[in-house]
Amino acid sequence: MKALVYLFEKKGIYKIGHSKDIKSTIKQIKPDKVIASLEVDQPENFEARLFRRYRKSRLTGSDYFKLDKEQVVDCIKQLGDKSQIPKNIDKEFSIAFTASVLFFIPSFFILSWIHLGMIKSMAIAFALSSLSFWTLFFAGSFGGYYSSDLPLFSAWQNRTKAVLFASGLTGLAISILTLGLKY
Repeated sequence: MKALVYLFEKKGIYKIGHSKDIKSTIKQIKPDKVIASLEVDQPENFEARLFRRYRKSRLTGSDYFKLDKEQVVDCIKQLGDKSQIPKNIDKEFSIAFTASVLFFIPSFFILSWIHLGMIKSMAIAFALSSLSFWTLFFAGSFGGYYSSDLPLFSAWQNRTKAVLFASGLTGLAISILTLGLKY
């Protein structure tokens, strides 16, 4: 469900939100200025990440923020091509996968280097590589947003994939270790 995530200015305060129909949103809110917008696949998730990023400037219980000039420039950047914020929740799974590979490779070589044995080294490396997926499963995210800013159950798809991969890697580690101990 694509929609625009936007930054409006109205009477010196800023509104971060999302809309499928930006024209009707502008008519409803009547901002002084439309500062930036970006079309994304999962607008609630990206919006929640922006809410978290500017949480100290958020007006309690609203989508309005008292942003300083630096924060406005940063928000414009996040709503542009040079964004540092993942645009969708699936990006967190990609981050977990990358972390998994980065855990596996050095741990395997270090464990092999200390003469732990090829089988044990591989089993422990697979177990370590599952940690990022277990973290994603239990935490639901890597801290990019507050779950209260997301629609109910929106992180469950990621958690399900994470637990499947974590279980698979942990199971592989146990299988390798068990087979290695038999031979």
